[in-house]
Amino acid sequence: MAQEDPLSAYVDRTEVSLNDVFTLTLRVNAELSNSPPDISALDQDFEQLGVSQTSSFTLINNVSESWNEYRISLRPRSSGELTIPAFRLGSEVTQPISITVNEAPQNSANRDDFFISSTLNKDTVYVQEQLLYTVRIYFSTPFDRGANLSQPQVEGAVIQRLGDDRSYQEVLNGLRYNVIERRYALFPQSSGTLRIDPINFSATVGQRRSGSIFSNRMTGGRQIVLSSDAHDVTVMSKPASFPLDATWLPSSELTLQESWSRDLQGIEVGEAITRNLTIRADGISSSLLPDVEFNETDTLKFYPDQANREDLANQNGVTGVRSQGTAIVASTEGDFILPAIEIPWWNTETDTMEIARLPEYSLNVINTGSAVNTTNSRVDNTTASVNTSVETGLQSVGNSSNLWIYATTVFALAWLFSSGMWYRTRMALQQFYQGYRPVKHNSAQPSAPVKTVAEKPSGNKLNTTFQVLQFACKEKNLSNIRQALLSWGRSYFGDERILSLEQLKSRIEDKELQIRLDELENCIYGTTAGQQEFDAEALLNQVKTMHKNGPAHNHKKATGDFSLPPLYKN
Repeated sequence: MAQEDPLSAYVDRTEVSLNDVFTLTLRVNAELSNSPPDISALDQDFEQLGVSQTSSFTLINNVSESWNEYRISLRPRSSGELTIPAFRLGSEVTQPISITVNEAPQNSANRDDFFISSTLNKDTVYVQEQLLYTVRIYFSTPFDRGANLSQPQVEGAVIQRLGDDRSYQEVLNGLRYNVIERRYALFPQSSGTLRIDPINFSATVGQRRSGSIFSNRMTGGRQIVLSSDAHDVTVMSKPASFPLDATWLPSSELTLQESWSRDLQGIEVGEAITRNLTIRADGISSSLLPDVEFNETDTLKFYPDQANREDLANQNGVTGVRSQGTAIVASTEGDFILPAIEIPWWNTETDTMEIARLPEYSLNVINTGSAVNTTNSRVDNTTASVNTSVETGLQSVGNSSNLWIYATTVFALAWLFSSGMWYRTRMALQQFYQGYRPVKHNSAQPSAPVKTVAEKPSGNKLNTTFQVLQFACKEKNLSNIRQALLSWGRSYFGDERILSLEQLKSRIEDKELQIRLDELENCIYGTTAGQQEFDAEALLNQVKTMHKNGPAHNHKKATGDFSLPPLYKN
């Protein structure tokens, strides 16, 4: 090889055995090209296992040269005299190289020191059933860190690697081997014959660094390539006995679990109770686990959270987990039956269909706040905070088991409330809505004077309730927004029977505002994150438009009783 040639080709050895791997190096002057020549002609007689590139630069007697070297790992496809063809770049052409390929030795060191095996846990599976594929590399001689194990190629199947490689030792035929084990989960997607092609393991044995310690060239090593066995698997279709309308779930074990946020007896009207359901299945991805549907009625509503799906992978396979919480709210008192939940699945261990089942439940819903709400309805509902605190206190009293304590407490609270409401409400609203605003200031500086609004708001009840709604929207407290919105709606429509957002929505013709009320109701029963996503400013702007126009005469009129009782009562 002449280094002055702009283009040259050479190999590390010209005599190899079948299954050996040798290296072809192409050296290209950077001024000639920054890309390698076309090497596709090698595929006729050789298998390309990888290409690496290095660049070098020299400066001698003020003369600089830069080169690119391309190292191609090749394995002969057959024994005999093979030829590496000439390569061309521009006007430069390399010389062909002859390679002598001998038959592989019957008792080579590669067979004694290295071998690879692959196994399956089953030869016959159902469609979408988990199939475990295990590859083990046995070696008694160390190899360099550049060893490589190819990935399995299986057409018509989803492949997932299971955890990290395992390393251990095993004695075979009196010889101790180090073992590296790698496992995969395969999920056939169609029935028929599934073909698993061999996978290859390549490594360099006995490699030594030549020349200077600063040289990157490695010589003297022997590269080996080992291939696993091929496998054919029979994939069966879904059994005819499995229900057609059910989700196909082939699993070695499937469980259905639940938990409740409280006892199912004595639930108050409008109170949300949460049911948490968890489906856990071995050998199935969580994406295949079905949703649990509930039959909603006019008086029993279901508000499901976002389902949480998780795949747990280990050496034993994949376990899919689907968990979801659902809030259940009854708008009337009575006993409600929640039907049993049944999920059919196919037990791949016993080859039979089984059903994961949860029993039916009875919800006992009571109404303890009707008498209290009648008293409260006679009192001016000026602020959401006062209204909420009184309702909470009276509900706690209503739960007392002693009737005389309940009656005495109710009348006492009613008297105290009616006696002090005119003074407390008058002073609070005068201080807050006539311009008082708390001013945040640095403790090291004197407090800034409090600004007041020059023009007092009207004493009209409709304006007062709208101001309360403005404050609640500014604070973004969904419960207070709901209470303030209902108070404004009663004043706007002049109807004290508006006790729920559903009733208020039935009186409004603005479709966008109706949608906004639905969003508010869903956020109250949704996740904490959902409360932060509600657009309180947009709701206020839509209500403000109605408020500026004054009490409308073309709005929907109430026709007898409302279709749905309130979820909460003021």
